[in-house]
Amino acid sequence: MSGSEEQPGELEKWRQDAMTPVRTLIVDNQLVVREGIRAMLAGADDIQVVGEASGGAQAMALVAEHDVDVVLLDLHMPGRDGIEAIGRIKARRPAATVVMLTEHSDDASVIDAVLAGASGYLLKDASRDLLIYTVRAARGGGTLIKTSVLQDAIAGLARTNGGRRLSPTPNGCGCEELTRRELEVLELVAGGLTNKEIGRTLFIADDTAKKHVQMIIGKMGASDRTHAVMLAARAGLIR
Repeated sequence: MSGSEEQPGELEKWRQDAMTPVRTLIVDNQLVVREGIRAMLAGADDIQVVGEASGGAQAMALVAEHDVDVVLLDLHMPGRDGIEAIGRIKARRPAATVVMLTEHSDDASVIDAVLAGASGYLLKDASRDLLIYTVRAARGGGTLIKTSVLQDAIAGLARTNGGRRLSPTPNGCGCEELTRRELEVLELVAGGLTNKEIGRTLFIADDTAKKHVQMIIGKMGASDRTHAVMLAARAGLIR
């Protein structure tokens, strides 16, 4: 099938997605938090809160029942329920985007959440506009973590490793398969640069930069750009 034949189908899918509300699930062990988030999202016609859950087990049932698009998940529920729930949710519904809700952007939480499969990270005191923007953007599958938070997480890993770059192992993050150019691109991704900015920095075409990023994600078995950065940081490859 030619590219011109595929385009109408892709356009139709985009139109359908644009017309379908973002099915959102709120997971937090505090009722007042869940009600507050629901109230903030109530004014957005393109967002539909399909349910609320107070814990991971309840969230799993609702994710499957409602074909949830976005899960707003409390990172700091009792025990490690928040972190552990990410993997279970992604296994049950891979298409769902998990956005972590937390009061503190501490290093360990960012790393654990991203490595578990979270694509977003939002502080609980975020504004209504930012909350709505995040939910809308999450359906597109992007990574929604502030560059400053990501860089702090990388710095935290560097401190943990004593500033050393660790040698990756064959059964580790797959970093040993990266070329010299891909490692350069990975450093720039960690710095928060877009594909276009990477292209300008390395004097390569935007499309070439994009292909490098895709190759990096594929070789490392990462779910997205931020996951790749976290894996590389854990292996000590990111300054």
